[in-house]
Amino acid sequence: MGLTKIISGISVFVTGLLPASCQHHAAPATPPSTAASTNSTVTNASPDDLGFITLTNHMEHRALLGDGKDCILLPKLVDTKNSSIVVTFETKAAGGKIRDMSVAQVDAKNGEPVEVTVGDFHVTFTPNVVDDQ
Repeated sequence: MGLTKIISGISVFVTGLLPASCQHHAAPATPPSTAASTNSTVTNASPDDLGFITLTNHMEHRALLGDGKDCILLPKLVDTKNSSIVVTFETKAAGGKIRDMSVAQVDAKNGEPVEVTVGDFHVTFTPNVVDDQ
């Protein structure tokens, strides 16, 4: 009985990692914003452009997009210039309970713009991933 629940939970989680409509391509070349943030809430960015973000390896960064929508970035350094970033979009109901969640994974280079579109969610940002040591 317990093993069945574990397998069901893993299946639901893995299914959430495979969004039906996910696109990844470089954003148009724009100069990076001067506002940098290390794993904290970005408050001065537009909903579509998170700007230049300094991320710490293996640490979540949450950006509030407004209207109960959040974007969570979880970077993993591949080498000193490249990273793999798990992008999670959440929509919350008025009570704070998660109503919808979409997940995508993108490969990124430090200092180069990234654009992520999953369903109705769309963000661009320029990551700078640093080691946590």
